[in-house]
Amino acid sequence: MIVVLAAGVAARMQLNPFEAMTTVTVKIVNQLTGDLEFNSPQTLVAFALGITLFAITLCLNIYALYIVRKYREQYE
Repeated sequence: MIVVLAAGVAARMQLNPFEAMTTVTVKIVNQLTGDLEFNSPQTLVAFALGITLFAITLCLNIYALYIVRKYREQYE
């Protein structure tokens, strides 16, 4: 939730990295606010974004572990 607070819950996309823009977490929060049914498209989009965010994070962590193991062998 700190990402949502830091981004200001603003749904913007800019080419300038110094301007405010949105994150996947902000999009998930925006999709899940309010009283929605579980089968509504907004809820399904939020869950799909969550799974996508989880998969990207998992892949990056596996890649980071591979790099750490590769270079640890050289220095021991």
